Amino acid sequence: MTGGNSHGWPLWRRQITVLAKQEIGRSLFSTRSLAVYLLAGMPIALAMLRAIFMSENERAHATHTATEFAQVFHFFLLRFIVFFSAALLFVKLFRGEILERSLHYHLLAPVRREVLVIGKYLGGFVASATILGATVALTIVLFYLPNGSGGMAYLTSAAGLGDVFAYVVTTVLACAAYGALFMLAGLFFKNPMVPAVLFLGWEVLTPFLPGFLKVLSIVHYLGSLEPVPISQGPFALMAQPVPEWLAVIALIVISGGLLALSAWKARGLEVTYSTE
Repeated sequence: MTGGNSHGWPLWRRQITVLAKQEIGRSLFSTRSLAVYLLAGMPIALAMLRAIFMSENERAHATHTATEFAQVFHFFLLRFIVFFSAALLFVKLFRGEILERSLHYHLLAPVRREVLVIGKYLGGFVASATILGATVALTIVLFYLPNGSGGMAYLTSAAGLGDVFAYVVTTVLACAAYGALFMLAGLFFKNPMVPAVLFLGWEVLTPFLPGFLKVLSIVHYLGSLEPVPISQGPFALMAQPVPEWLAVIALIVISGGLLALSAWKARGLEVTYSTE
C-alpha cells in the first residue's frame, strides 16, 4: 500500500478500531457471553435479597453498609465475579475462535499480529468494563437503597460519589489486568481454566504471603484502591500499603506487559484445527 494514510499508524488505528468494535459486539450481544451476564447478575440478586430480608433496625442505620459492601466487593465481586468474568471473556478472544474454527480468517488477513492482539484486547476490555462497572455501581445502589433517605443522601454526597467512583475504577483496572492475563493464557494453553484456577489460588493466598511476594499479585494492588479498608483475617501478614498512584501505575504496567507477551506469542501463532 502507498500513500500517507494507507500504512503505518493511520492504518493500524483503523484496523484496531474495527477489531475492537467486532469484539465489543460479540462480547455484549452474543450467546458466548451468557455466562458472564449470569455471573454479573449474582451480586445484583444478592443485594436484592439482602434488601428484602434486612431487619428494620438495619434499615434505620446505614453505618454498617459501607463495611458490609467493602467485604462483598473484595471477597465476592473482585475475587470471584470480576475474576471469572474476565476469564470467560478474554480467554475466548483467541482460544474461543480456535475452537469455533474461525481464527484463520484473522490470521490470513493483512493485519499485523500485534494489531490483532491490541484490537481484540481493547474490545474485550471495553465490554468487560461496561458490564462489570455497571454491575458494581448498581450493586452499591441496591446496598444503600434499603437505608432510605439516609442511604441515598450518602450516595449523592461527595464522599459517597467518591466511593462509587473508586469501586468502579478498581473494577475497570481489574478488567484490564485480569483481561490481559487471561488473553495470554488463551494463547498458551488449550484449557485455560486450569491456569485460571492456579491464578485464583495465588490471589486467594496473597494476604498470607510475605511482602516481597505480594507484589506479584494483581489483587494486592487492587486492594490498595478500595476506599474502605477491610480485614483480611487474623492470619494475614501485614504489609506496607501501596500508594494509590503507584497501584494504578503498577496495574497499567502489568496489563501492558502481559499484552506485550500476548503480541509476542501471536507473532508465531499457527492454527491446526485438527490438533485442537
